[in-house]
Amino acid sequence: MSPEVPEYYRHLVEKKPGQEAPAKPGTSQRAKPGPGDVPAKAAGAPYVADSFTLPLPEGWTDRTIFTLTGPVTDGVQHNITVNIDREVVADTLPDFAALQIQSLENQLRGIRLLKEEKVLLANGTPAYRAIFVWYPVEDVRLYQEQLYVLEGGLGYTLTASFTKKTRKTIGPAIERIMLSFEPKRPAG
Repeated sequence: MSPEVPEYYRHLVEKKPGQEAPAKPGTSQRAKPGPGDVPAKAAGAPYVADSFTLPLPEGWTDRTIFTLTGPVTDGVQHNITVNIDREVVADTLPDFAALQIQSLENQLRGIRLLKEEKVLLANGTPAYRAIFVWYPVEDVRLYQEQLYVLEGGLGYTLTASFTKKTRKTIGPAIERIMLSFEPKRPAG
């Protein structure tokens, strides 16, 4: 594994040539969506983060990255990560997105921006989407989609990665999940 691949991306590319990544219990290795996969509308109870409290001592900072895992398909453990920026330095959504895009391009050597556009979340909140392609290791091409949201003084970056094949098969369902994101300020 190349030392240039950040640790938090290694799980996406740690496979032997010609082998599927090992499935976690309760996951499917089907190449095409089936009856148990996410349908056109995201099924199930809404995921609510921050289901606990913990006193944060002086000098400590919350840098939580939420990771929701999905199916292992085409050798990739698919997931959606949600990163919350509590100290946003940008005043506008396009400025926030530009900072996040630049940060990703600085972290991942050889990444290429394919598309960027303004979008709306399902609830009407403005968002910004960027789609990238990069090779974390030789012969492994990944597409990465990021969705940026600026709401209530917080910046949110949602990220999902795909192979060429899974971008077409489970990509639309994952994109619907990402667009259903609803930023909410914690009570209290």
